[in-house]
Amino acid sequence: MTGFLPFGARAIMASRQEPPDSLNFFPTPPWATRAFVEHVALPVLGVRRHETVWEPACGEGHMAEPLAETFRFVAASDIHPYGYGKVADFLGPTDDVWPHWVFTNPPFPTGVDFARRAILVAERGAALLVRTQWLHTDERYELFTEHPPFLIAYYTERVPMHRGRWEPEGSTATDYCWVCWVHGAEPRPPMWIPPGQRQRLTRPDDARRFGRPAPAPLFGEGG
Repeated sequence: MTGFLPFGARAIMASRQEPPDSLNFFPTPPWATRAFVEHVALPVLGVRRHETVWEPACGEGHMAEPLAETFRFVAASDIHPYGYGKVADFLGPTDDVWPHWVFTNPPFPTGVDFARRAILVAERGAALLVRTQWLHTDERYELFTEHPPFLIAYYTERVPMHRGRWEPEGSTATDYCWVCWVHGAEPRPPMWIPPGQRQRLTRPDDARRFGRPAPAPLFGEGG
């Protein structure tokens, strides 16, 4: 599999291109991915640090980069050229790609399709970050009947996501959770990611690495 990113290898702010609104680009706050890794991926899913992880809706790298802080091999791709990772349609024809894990925050309208593809291509398992309302409807019922989740992990605190950007001081009324599948494992009861992760796992350089740059002033402005 190609496209693995050593930690810190890509500049998230480089080559930024705006996606069509239909792509539902809502970047994941870096602290939320770190909380998933610490409380779910490592201790519960049993992900090993040397295993391959694929983030197929990477956007500008807001999830892939925090994953690469822990996992040695992280591949990132997206259907739109955001300037980060490989340009590829996760739901289209793909080469023989068999990562150990697929972790992603999929576009809401195609979340079920992302889940089915992730379960198919991942050797050990997959996890999708979704709104809790995503768990409902007949389509999800059919998915969960065919592929019962190993675990649903709810965030105790809110995870602010904003269209097209990450807001370090943002807020939201929307709840999120991780729906996780582990091949060959019996389903277990849901769990809750404990509170306080936003404050504890936000790093001093996150705003520089992941936030939008301030607009440059025009020449001749100011004193």
